[in-house]
Order: sequence, then structure tokens, then C-alpha cells
Amino acid sequence: MTDQQKYKKFILLYFCLIFISSIIILFDKFLYPSDWTTSEWLINYQGGFIRRGLIGEILIQINKFINTNPRYLVYVFEIFSLFIFYLLSYKLISKLEINLILLVILFSPISFIFPLSDPESLGRKELILFCIYIFYINSLIEKNENKVLFIITILLPIMFLIWDGAIIVLPFFYFFYIYSKKAINIKKIILSLLTFAPSLITILILFNTNVSEENLKLMCESFNEDCFAGILFSNQSVQNNINYVTNQFEIEYLYTYILIFALSFLPIIFCNAFSKLGYKNIILLICLMPMLPLFYIASDWGRYMHIFYIFYLFSTIYFIKNENLKFINPSGKFFKNKFYFKVLVFIYLFSWYPKSIMTDDIGSLPYLRILDRLFDVFF
Repeated sequence: MTDQQKYKKFILLYFCLIFISSIIILFDKFLYPSDWTTSEWLINYQGGFIRRGLIGEILIQINKFINTNPRYLVYVFEIFSLFIFYLLSYKLISKLEINLILLVILFSPISFIFPLSDPESLGRKELILFCIYIFYINSLIEKNENKVLFIITILLPIMFLIWDGAIIVLPFFYFFYIYSKKAINIKKIILSLLTFAPSLITILILFNTNVSEENLKLMCESFNEDCFAGILFSNQSVQNNINYVTNQFEIEYLYTYILIFALSFLPIIFCNAFSKLGYKNIILLICLMPMLPLFYIASDWGRYMHIFYIFYLFSTIYFIKNENLKFINPSGKFFKNKFYFKVLVFIYLFSWYPKSIMTDDIGSLPYLRILDRLFDVFF
């Protein structure tokens, strides 16, 4: 067995363990009366058109035929979404030449393991967004124009109906569509904007939708529960969100998340700099700019950093595959003794992890926390 085969089997095993652990922890979580994740999936159109209601409406319609607790349908759908996410991730990553630095990037505490470290972010709607983006990146690599157009004109607007927060990563979709066209001119830019018109129209409709308390009550009656957690926030204005964040904010939180950003992104940015990405690394950082306003209007800072990291990772994979490059391990330039580099990697991967909410401090020993949660489920 070659080193590449060993690396890929190790990554497959890693994804399988994360998937199984996610199923177990979600099972312990989805029936919790005020679970935020479950509440978001249950938002539906039974009280009228509302942001984030598409999946919930589909689940409510399915439940009319099978007549069970809708929370069970949410749980099944979360498992299905996780499975597709890890399957698509592995299929794309396995096309790369694997080395130690790529393993560090994949196993980073902000990467695939993050939702298990902090289950507040486990099973959220960005899973569908990740699947769509990986499908998109793979279609661009294959230069399959039909698939690319299908994703942009059909899947992306549907994604906004599922979760309007997906607007923050629209620059990634737009940039890579333009970049794939190679020769760029005014005509192509205008045509590309027309291609994204369904998404832009969907966003405008969503942000001009108002929901009353009576609408929320009707929605919650559809699954025989009182409104709870994320459902209660589904009719909040942007200004209300800003007020909530500013009331909670302390300058120490900003310092903490600047440190988290550095710990999370510097390894992959540093690696990209040595992998001959050149100006593309700067463009990827520019695509991260929509993250900045989120620190002002949302409190789950760690979760959004995780979302942007996943997008940054698969965007980098596009450049690597599209231009026949590979992830370069620059450690030899700074560590003459590989032992010290491996110790640093061990400390980096196993000593810390970010929390989802801005008011939380940096966590420690992520894998120990995960084992502890799994132990609690069974015992």
C-alpha cells in the first residue's frame, strides 16, 4: 500500500468516525425541548411565507402522510445531510495528493471536527450549503457548464429559501464563476449578473418579508409545540439583532476571535503562499470580507468562522486542481528537525477549539470533550 493510499484511508476513517459520533450526539440533542438546531429546521410556511421555511414545510407535508413527531424527521434529515457532506468532501479531497500539511488543514479544530467540539453548531442548515458548494467546485473542476448553471440558477435560490444566511458566501460563487470564464470583459460580467438574477431576486423577496406573532403561532401549531429557540427569532429585524449583539459585546470578545481567526486561517494561508497560488490567495481573503458585518449582527461568531473556513478550504482545492498545483509543506524551511514540527502540529490539533457563541472563551482539548459527550450519551 502506497503512502497516498494510507493517507486517503486515514481520511476516510476520520470522516466515518466524525459521522458516527455526530449521529450519536445529535440523537442526544434533537429531542431537547429548546434545542436551537431543531427549531430552525421546523420553521415552515403554515403561518405564511417566512425566511428559512422551505425544509420545514417539506417535513410538515411529509409528516401528513406518516404522522410522527416532526422532530424525528428533522433528525433523519440531519443525518442524511451529514452523510452527503462527508461523502462529497471525501470524493473531492481524495483527488488531491495528500501530505502532512494538508492533513493539518483538514484536521484543524475549525474544520470538520468543529461542530462535534461545540454541538451548538452540529446539524445546522449550512450543511446543505456546504454540499452545494462542493458540488459547484467539482463541477467547475470538471468544466461541466450545465451543472454549474443548474447550481447557480436553481440550487442557489433554493438554498436561500432554506437559509437566508447563505448570502454571506455569495461572493465565492460569483468569483469562481467569473474566474472559470478566463477572459473577462464587461459583456461577460453583465451576463454573469443575469445568471445570478434568480438568487438576487430571491434575496430581495426574503428581506422584504414580515412575520407577525400570529403567523408564528400558526406555524408552531403545525408541529404541536410552543414556539421555541430559533423560531422566536425568525421574525426579528436586523436592527433587533444588532441591538442584541451590542448589548452583549465586550472588547475582550473581539480580541479572542482575532486570535481564533489567526489560529484557524494562518496555517492554510501560509501553506497557500508556498503553493504558488500568488494573487489568488488575496482574492480568497477578499471573499472573506462579508464575514466582517456578521460580527455586528450575529452572536455565533465561531460558527461563521467555521463556515468561511470550509469555503476557503474547498476554494483552495479548486485552485490546486484547476492549475495542477499541490499543497506545499513549508515546514522544512523553518524546522530543520521534523520532530519539533510534529510536536507543534500535535499541540495545534489537540489543545484548542473555538466556541460557537461570541461570549464563550476558547475551548481546550476538543477530542477529550467529544469523548466525554459520547460517554454521557451512553452512561
